[in-house]
Amino acid sequence: MNCLICGNEFDPDLRTCPVCAERGKTRGDFAIALTRVEDALLSVFLTVMVLMVLSQIVLRYAFQTGIPGGDSLVRHLVIWIAFFGASIAARSGAHVKIDVLTRILPVSWHRWLAGLTDLFSFGVCALLVYASAQFVRIEYQSQGTSVFMDVPVWIMEIIIPFGYAIIGIRFGHRAVSGILLGHGEK
Repeated sequence: MNCLICGNEFDPDLRTCPVCAERGKTRGDFAIALTRVEDALLSVFLTVMVLMVLSQIVLRYAFQTGIPGGDSLVRHLVIWIAFFGASIAARSGAHVKIDVLTRILPVSWHRWLAGLTDLFSFGVCALLVYASAQFVRIEYQSQGTSVFMDVPVWIMEIIIPFGYAIIGIRFGHRAVSGILLGHGEK
């Protein structure tokens, strides 16, 4: 598991990162549970996607058939995997960021700048949660089903607002801890 603050990989049972522990950066039970769930779901979805793609290839070339709706399932699993991956990147601070100002401004400003950047990212995620929730609501009202096992399409797309919410919570937490508690980026 990776540290939520510095990104260092360590044993989750330790509860404290060995790299940044001297600064008192510990993780709560909720953060540990969320991390384990994210990691497990990402592994399961990636495994299912790979097995589905391989099954489709074998069935198409060997038996001129396939799994009905398998392609649709794979497309939706890509979305799920992308959101879980983005959440993990936000968790460890490995997400894409523009750091031009950190190269220009003095080091004493970096904590505030990181906090403001995380706060802005939180705001963007909040807007995306709202917009994607509206999208899922429209899909729910249209009562469309996927080709794969007649699963409602909105269930396969529910990860979009949920994923933005988790990512936004991570950015919000980083903003608060960076500005108020001084745990910003170095």
